[in-house]
Amino acid sequence: MGNKHSLLNICLFYSIIILQFSFGSNDFESRNAITFQLKLPHSFKIEFKQGLWLSGQELSFKQTLTEVDLSYKINNRFNIFIPFRYAIFKDEIKKRISFGGSYKYNLKTLSFRYKSRFQRVYEQDNKLEETFRNKFSVINKLKKDFELFLSAELFNPLDQNGDNKINEYRISFGTNTGFSKNKSIKTYYTFKAEDINKKSPDITNIIGLSYNFN
Repeated sequence: MGNKHSLLNICLFYSIIILQFSFGSNDFESRNAITFQLKLPHSFKIEFKQGLWLSGQELSFKQTLTEVDLSYKINNRFNIFIPFRYAIFKDEIKKRISFGGSYKYNLKTLSFRYKSRFQRVYEQDNKLEETFRNKFSVINKLKKDFELFLSAELFNPLDQNGDNKINEYRISFGTNTGFSKNKSIKTYYTFKAEDINKKSPDITNIIGLSYNFN
């Protein structure tokens, strides 16, 4: 059953990509990643992520990133985490560190999750960006090795001038499929809207594929 779901996942993923190209969209972005998770003693866990982001119809290079995420499980519902990201773009390097927490509540096959984080991004020209992010997710576990998810995330930048309005949101849906005891595939679509306080916000359609090893 897991292998059938994996095949369905991949077919869905590439079907959406073909649709994007057929519409001639220049706001298309592809995000691909490999993650490794390792449980540590005393309820700690560490995750390593390597990602490659491509953009446009030509799938030109946008950025590559390396991320290390250390988390601590307080109990079955609460976690805290500290991820660090090192991202290389065409003409600059950005370093990002965050601190946040998450809460989840399970109801039969449904899981409701809330994640909040504060992040700080350092750029090469000493520019500093600080943002609060709040994400709400619903996950439906249809099978032991297959689940659907839907999420919405709000971005609230901290402006030195006091203009701290929400300026970005993302809506995502996708699937998680386990195809062996310690391996899974995540595929998703994200609608991203930036600078939403402008007359014409910047829109990006994102397709993501992630291989996860536990």
